[in-house]
Amino acid sequence: MKIYIVGMPGSGKSFLGRKIAQSLKLQFIDLDELIEKQEKKIIRTIITEDGETYFRGIERSILHGTEFKNKCVISCGGGTPTFFDNMDWMKKNGIVIWIHTPLEIISERIFKNITRRPLFIGLSKKEIKNKLQELSKIRVPYYKKASLTIAINKHNKVALSTVIQQIIKYSKKIYQ
Repeated sequence: MKIYIVGMPGSGKSFLGRKIAQSLKLQFIDLDELIEKQEKKIIRTIITEDGETYFRGIERSILHGTEFKNKCVISCGGGTPTFFDNMDWMKKNGIVIWIHTPLEIISERIFKNITRRPLFIGLSKKEIKNKLQELSKIRVPYYKKASLTIAINKHNKVALSTVIQQIIKYSKKIYQ
């Protein structure tokens, strides 16, 4: 079993990915951490110094490097599914889960920890919300192609047991 986690920046991909991996006794992999390790720079620096085109190429290469990994949960960057054929490739190579979190919750998370999000540095709370709405219009059509959607409610909660049940049910359908 291999699970790719996608969603907007700040949607909870890494947090939920770790919980899912732990519950299913799978390895957890953060795609951004792999990129930073290979490049020996943080994502923000890679984008600033080398440009987004370079970053997206590296991201795709490292994503494709997960092809032969099994029994893992891979948390992807927010834009990963929207470049090249990444979303179709992930669906061909595993289960793709979209963490669908309300933009109000995401904007609060980003505002509280803005330094980790290169797209939002220097933006006010209102500008963050506007930027999220712009990104959402572009990215949601890709996210909707996911195998499963996990909706985070307005109270910022989701039942992990329900998520695990959905994953197991879906995986039985495709792996039998």
